Order: sequence, then C-alpha cells, then structure tokens
Amino acid sequence: MKKLDLITKKPEELEKLLGELKKEMFNLKSSSLAGEDAQKKKGRIKTVKRDIARIKTVLNSQ
Repeated sequence: MKKLDLITKKPEELEKLLGELKKEMFNLKSSSLAGEDAQKKKGRIKTVKRDIARIKTVLNSQ
C-alpha cells in the first residue's frame, strides 16, 4: 500500500482499513505462534505492520 493511495482516501475509509489490518495482524500473530507456516507469516506480518504505521501517519497528519 502506498502513501499516495492513502492520502486520497477519506478518514472513515482509513479507520475501517486500519481495523481490518489490526484484525489480520492478530490472526497472523496467533497462527504464527501456533507454528503454522511461520516463515510465510513473518513476511506478511512485516507488511501489515508497515501498512498500519502508514495509515496512522496519514490519519495524524489530517
């Protein structure tokens, strides 16, 4: 997800997307701790963390 894409969205859309990403992060972490495809999950966790940080940055700047 790119910052430019996020800037063009409304704050309500960003909040919804942030909630979805947080749920996904929870599911990824819990399944990763259970040992299910840990290597594949690590890459996705990193991506989701960055996306959450980007959304929070855009929300704080508005």
